[in-house]
Amino acid sequence: MKRRVHYTADLLLSLQDSIHRLRKEAEELREQLETTGAKSQVRKLEDLIRDCQKVEKTLAEQSTDVARLLKSEHELDLVAARAAVELGLSRLRAALAPELLLG
Repeated sequence: MKRRVHYTADLLLSLQDSIHRLRKEAEELREQLETTGAKSQVRKLEDLIRDCQKVEKTLAEQSTDVARLLKSEHELDLVAARAAVELGLSRLRAALAPELLLG
């Protein structure tokens, strides 16, 4: 069980890093678009950034829960953690318009 909790903790940290990088890239792209006057794309990016922040908050809460579990050695609610991450990622996918994808 402890191994599963450690694995989940590592996974949550990896997800946090990925979402953080995505938000930073979106913020940089927003700054670029603001200088060109692309207001509709800027609004979409701002929505994406807010969604990233919500996911980051959820992941931080889950990471705190995992840390508590590591100390107390209780069962981790993997279903709830997965549901929270999937919900956040689905919001990100919905917010990311195809025209904002680079490359």
